[in-house]
Order: sequence, then C-alpha cells, then structure tokens
Amino acid sequence: MTSHHLYVHVPFCRLVCAYCDFVTVGGRRAELPRYVDALLAEMATRPAWGELATVYFGGGTPSLLPASAVNRILRTALDRWGGSPAEVTVEANPSEREAPDWRGLRTAGVNRISLGVQSLRDAELETLARGHTAAEARRTYAAARAAGFENISIDLIYGIPGQSIEDLRNGLGAAIALAPEHLSLYALQLALAPDEWAALPRPGALRWRHRLAAHQNDDLAADQYRLAEELLESAGYRHYELSSWARPGWESRHNTAYWERRAYTGIGAGAHSFDGSSTRSWNTRDLDRYLARVEAGERPTSGSEVLSDPTRAFEAIALGLRRIVGLSRSGFAAEFGDDPVYRFSEAVASGVGCGLLEVDGDCLRLTPGGRLLANEALIAFVPEAGEERYYEPVREAATAR
Repeated sequence: MTSHHLYVHVPFCRLVCAYCDFVTVGGRRAELPRYVDALLAEMATRPAWGELATVYFGGGTPSLLPASAVNRILRTALDRWGGSPAEVTVEANPSEREAPDWRGLRTAGVNRISLGVQSLRDAELETLARGHTAAEARRTYAAARAAGFENISIDLIYGIPGQSIEDLRNGLGAAIALAPEHLSLYALQLALAPDEWAALPRPGALRWRHRLAAHQNDDLAADQYRLAEELLESAGYRHYELSSWARPGWESRHNTAYWERRAYTGIGAGAHSFDGSSTRSWNTRDLDRYLARVEAGERPTSGSEVLSDPTRAFEAIALGLRRIVGLSRSGFAAEFGDDPVYRFSEAVASGVGCGLLEVDGDCLRLTPGGRLLANEALIAFVPEAGEERYYEPVREAATAR
C-alpha cells in the first residue's frame, strides 16, 4: 500500500450544538495539551500503511488547537508515515470568540479550511442555537482569506424549521457571493432512535429536537435540495457527492478517499480506521477513557471487525452511489467478481422501476429523484443472510465536509 489518509478527531467545543451527533465535549479546553500528547502517543502505535496523501482535523472544533499543536501533530505524523499531503484540512467555527491563529495554521502546513457556517441568516442561527452571527461568519471567512487560504469550504444546513424556499435562496446566495471553493449542504436531522438518546451532547437536547421536529417539512426540504442543485450549478459549482459541491478541481481529496474506500487511520476519541480492504476498527468515544488508556500505554480501540464479502459489496454500493457519477460496474466486478447489476438484480430492477436508479453504460447511479431518497434506494441492497447488517461505513464519510 503506497498511501493512506489521516483523520484527527478533536472533540472539544466551546458550545455543543443540540443537533450534533459527533463525539464532542463542551468546555474542558484546559485539557487540550493533555489530549494533544495522547494523540502523539497514539500515532506511535499505529501501523505504517504508507505515505500520507491527506490529513483532516475534524471535531468538535479542531481550530481550538493552538497552531503550535497542529504543527506538532503534523510533524509527528510525517515522521511516522512520511509523504507530502496535498490537502490538510482543519474544521473551524466562525465565532470570533474562538478565532484561531490563521497565519499560524498556514505556517504549520494547513491549506484547507472547513467553516461550520450552517446559515448566513441570523434567524436560522438562533433556531439552531449557534454561537455566532451571520456577520461574524463573514468576517471569519474574510480573515481566513486574508491569511492566505485559497481553499475554503462552507457547511450549510437546510430543512431548518421555519426556513422557506426564499430563505434558502437568500442564504445560499449570500454563501455563493463569498465565492468559497467548496460547499457542503446537510439536511437537519432531528429524529433519533431510542438507543441514540443517551448519546445526546447535553441535557435538553432531546426536548430541543422534539420541539423542532414537530415543525419540519420533508417535502419542503426536498424542494430546498432541488433549489440548491440549481443555484449552485448555475454559479459554477459541480455536484460531485450527495452533500458536496465544488468548483472544478477543488473537490475534497480526503473525503473522496472515504467514498472510494481507501485506507485511512483515525486517531482520537471515537475515530475510525480502515485498512482499505476488509478490516475496520474504532476508538472509544469516551474522552476520559481514551486519555486514560493511551496514558497507560494501551491502544484506545474499543472494537474492530473483519468485513465479510457481502458487507464489503454493500458498502461499495452504498458509498459508490453517494457519488454523483455513480458506481463503476467494471470496477465493482474487478473487485467482487461480478457486475453489480446482475449480483443485485432485484434491487437494481426495483430501483430503476421506481425511478431511483439508472444504468448508463458502465455506471450505476442514483437519478436526480433518487438523490432525494438515497436511503430508500439503498435499503434493497442490504445483505439479509446470517449476521449481515447495515453499517454506516464511517460517520465522516456520510457527513464529510
């Protein structure tokens, strides 16, 4: 294996958003130095899978790390694996109360910023209980540009209760006017299964979700998604993954590695790793347990699995169909021995018959309508035999910035 990708999870946040399902902790910023030391120690235990192609600092709010800490992590990673990463991303909040040292990050080797703007309308930011204003987001974007960042991605949320079609048009227009290289749009997810309630980030989050969920409109959210496709295409952004748009040549290399099922190492609380073939592992989500285990000289892994052929095939379908170009039939056949159109003949026939899938030469892909109902299209591909189960391959892959 000649290259792989590194994901660094930083769970610390000034405020934890009630809608966030990632591994996060509010406050506790005094523990950042201890956490950085743990990240460096964990890296030393990881296998040498090949040179680094990309690095992604996700969270949480990784921009809370001092630039000097980001530099230490990157230098240690390069000493461990080597390489010259073409893309080094840090996620950041657009709050001026937690503004990072932008120039310091550039000097450390960061060349891409993902800003969690979520909305450029103050009423929507209040609904989401975000800790910044639209004006702050614009100033933060300008500060990153002034520091020399030429590759900036913006996260936006649609399907916000009370958000009309015109509201989205205006908010998205304001984002386009900033001229970022990349945009990610996510539907606000409020519904949770009972076994997910305990993982909510703070007391009151469940009540907040229930209150807002009563005002969500799925049909309106679908119309908003269609509008986003139209507006972004007309502004020169290429839709390359279900939630991702980029100016040509500015697609996220790190996130593309997830969708192409390449090898990646995840370090930090809750981070996942994949060997690019059949073995996946994940770290404990509990910050205190993570720190204690690493400091005791132990691996913080809380679980692992060897993927069966049916699970690997399903994940190839699930991640391949996230890409707008779709899944290569010949590429799938080279890996699994047969054409997915024949291997999953009933699922494909059902999806085509319902207008969710289309077969176009070597490509199997979602139709424009299928992109609105991707889960419904995928459910027919889920393995049924034995202990096979649906597995969200990596949270970062489904919600990549």
